[in-house]
Amino acid sequence: MDFTQLTCIPVDGTDVTLRPVYDPVLRSFSVHIRQGDVIYPLGLDGGFTYADEPLAAIDEALAEVGVRELTGEEAVFLYAGLVHAKGGPDWHIFRQQVTDGDIV
Repeated sequence: MDFTQLTCIPVDGTDVTLRPVYDPVLRSFSVHIRQGDVIYPLGLDGGFTYADEPLAAIDEALAEVGVRELTGEEAVFLYAGLVHAKGGPDWHIFRQQVTDGDIV
């Protein structure tokens, strides 16, 4: 998998892109769901402390705007984008897990 473009993740077959965000002040994750010129924020209230938490909520949020659920590969890219947005040792651990084949 190519993890070089993690700031704007397309949802294949739709006009939706996902922007993973980490707020170091709130220490929380969020996802900006962009459909055309409209942005639907998910998690701006600081409710997602861990990178996997937005993954549990993203499909429901996409359904609210009439978009299908993420595929497994898209979910991996979103998770990678969230971890990358936070950076630091978490990103290095993730990259090592990919290199070791623990994450496909």
